[in-house]
Amino acid sequence: MSQYDAIVIGAGHNGLTTANYLAKGGMRVCVLEQRPVVGGAAVTEEFYPGYRNSTFSYVVSLLRPEVISDLKLSDFGYEAITLNNALYIDSGGDYLLLTADKEFNRKQFGKFSDTDFHAYEAFETSVDQIGQLLAKQWLNEPPKLGEQGMGDLLSLLKMGVDVFRLDADARWRLMQFFIGAPETIIDRWFESPKVKAMVAAHIMPANYAPLSQPGASLAMLHHAVGEVNGKPGSWGIVKGGMGGITQAMMQSALAKGVEVRTDAAVERINVIEGKVTGVTLTSNEVITAPVVAANTDPNRTFLKLLGEQHLPEDFARDIKSFRQESASLRMNLALSALPKFAALPGPEGPHHRASITMIESADHLNAAFHSAKRGEPADPPIIEAIIPSVMDETLTDTPGHHVMSLLCKYMPYKLSEGRSWDEEKDSIADHILDYVERFFPNLREHLVGYQCLTPLDIERMLGMTRGDICHGRLEPDQLFNMRPHPSAAQYATPIRGLYLCGSGAHPGGGVTGAPGHNAARRILKDA
Repeated sequence: MSQYDAIVIGAGHNGLTTANYLAKGGMRVCVLEQRPVVGGAAVTEEFYPGYRNSTFSYVVSLLRPEVISDLKLSDFGYEAITLNNALYIDSGGDYLLLTADKEFNRKQFGKFSDTDFHAYEAFETSVDQIGQLLAKQWLNEPPKLGEQGMGDLLSLLKMGVDVFRLDADARWRLMQFFIGAPETIIDRWFESPKVKAMVAAHIMPANYAPLSQPGASLAMLHHAVGEVNGKPGSWGIVKGGMGGITQAMMQSALAKGVEVRTDAAVERINVIEGKVTGVTLTSNEVITAPVVAANTDPNRTFLKLLGEQHLPEDFARDIKSFRQESASLRMNLALSALPKFAALPGPEGPHHRASITMIESADHLNAAFHSAKRGEPADPPIIEAIIPSVMDETLTDTPGHHVMSLLCKYMPYKLSEGRSWDEEKDSIADHILDYVERFFPNLREHLVGYQCLTPLDIERMLGMTRGDICHGRLEPDQLFNMRPHPSAAQYATPIRGLYLCGSGAHPGGGVTGAPGHNAARRILKDA
């Protein structure tokens, strides 16, 4: 039996962030991870002999610069590489390639519309304004929805002042993003089907919704909230894969005296008279602490590890209805050569160093969503891809070989007609590769091997309910002081000593470090 000041369940990036800040605050902390490696969804693994990649999350942008600075992650090996280019392409060969060159981009838009380039510049300005306003709230504890104290009132006042500083048009756009449907916003701004498809693809990150769903536009703001290497709105990859973030976080934590244990799965959170006393591992080992910070999703935390018998009846019922599903399937490809684009023949170019979105049209997103809702994998799916080894040669053992990431949406957690993912996975992966070959005709010629992770695989490997990498859908009624419930939105929960520090708490999913940062601040405040 061991005694700590705090136990953190889950060594994903938020759990490690929490542990770091608690240790900085003078606490003796133990982090428990069920897998043999730390990192959670931000991890680098060898998925095929000689080929390594970011297994789950694969791009960086949202990681808060304050967290990077406070934990001195650069001192422990963290290095981001900016992705300056973005390619949107359909299987017919039409493409929109965007780079850092404004005049180049103007000509790209000009292939499809005389007005959409200027419309997109204005749209991006509006999105940036709103996104930066929201980013200000990421490292703040949400004010209480019900009974409020002076701190909650001050938080609301500050937020109100920030909104008031927006001009009237920006305030209107803000409300459109919160309660409007993406299709309305897209049709208002753009005329070209190709540009509409590009903007439609922006609602996919961390989302599971059609273009007609009110509030689904919020995902578009992700493109404005983040930054890489001090450049707002940028996206990038991490040198050595996303594990470069969590390995740096772990080394920072170890330097502060944090104990990190792998292969240490938690069976249950222990409670006596409404207060946590620690945890019991699946090995039956009991570890005691007056504080437990759960980096697990709300469903798993409250209903499985804790048990609804310890919770207020209404709270447990509400958590059961908290919507968790991101409908994502991940593939990592090992390639013996750089794939060639059918639409962009020739040697390595900016398109190889781009985020690549394979989308046929805006309605392709609707079709993919409705297919998944029926329990049918989207065929074809919308695919976001990158070839990180073009920018980071450390990912393969053999020069000239490459790895490629595919994020395929939408893919249901539960297949129709009682079919099993275990039985259907190979066939569905084969269909996906057939579609990708329309864009990269020589793909199978150079395919050495691949890894395919279905929503069920993600749930099994990471313990994320229904394979939801965001620990809960990012929709208006599941955000801010309602995430995951008004009684747990300030990181403390109805059980004394139990806190949420993962993406199921404000501000939600993505590799941000914000929930972990905020939870630690609340724990230290309560100590």
